[in-house]
Amino acid sequence: MLYPFQDIFEQIPVFILVLFRLGGIIVMAPFLGAAAIPVKVKALLALILAMALFPLVPPVTFAPTSLTGLSVGVAGEMLIGIIMGFVLSLLFTGIQFGAEMISYQMGFAMARMVDPFTDVSTTVLSQFYMLLATLIYVLMNGPLILIRALTQTFQTVPLLAAIDNTTVLTVSVSVLTESFKLGIRIAGPVLVALFLATTALGFISRTMPQLNILAAGFPVRITLAFVILVASLGLIVMLFQDSLVIVFRQMGEIFI
Repeated sequence: MLYPFQDIFEQIPVFILVLFRLGGIIVMAPFLGAAAIPVKVKALLALILAMALFPLVPPVTFAPTSLTGLSVGVAGEMLIGIIMGFVLSLLFTGIQFGAEMISYQMGFAMARMVDPFTDVSTTVLSQFYMLLATLIYVLMNGPLILIRALTQTFQTVPLLAAIDNTTVLTVSVSVLTESFKLGIRIAGPVLVALFLATTALGFISRTMPQLNILAAGFPVRITLAFVILVASLGLIVMLFQDSLVIVFRQMGEIFI
């Protein structure tokens, strides 16, 4: 009569490992790991997903029986989830980097507010781009794709298995490069236009010394930057979509 209960107790360590792999990705992933989401909601989401995915996990030939072994296994499984979430969050850092460069050139660097997703001080323009990127990410079913990718890792990287550190480092550098390129592409048109406008205003100030270049140049720079931002908004959405697909593909290289 005790055999069914004994089987259940033997599966508890395996369920804990699955739970912490999911918990790692929920802590670090964009949107799911937002600071605005309460910790209790994140914990409940991880528990529900673990209960749903646990039947799909391949059987474990060796389960930790001691507290030390379980602690080491939990740390390793949580690290896998953190790596997946961190790699994807690097792309959003590129969006924020490009927006910060534009804000400094427009003169919006002093107007800062707290970003609800990262809980750090940022500019208004940077927060707008982060909200736009998050919206695109959700519309592309990014959280679902991420959870499905994590589900597939139970097949390619079984519980208590190790991953190649060299591959993780290579992919992280590649994603960081893609993130930097995305930020430059976003900020490039505005920065070039503002540079040309500043150069033109410099020539005007040399021919008209009585003109206050600071008072006249500030509204010109803001208006020009906003016009270019609105005109390039569709291109920015396409660039972010393409970069997101590339990052998901590179993320799969870690767990093949």
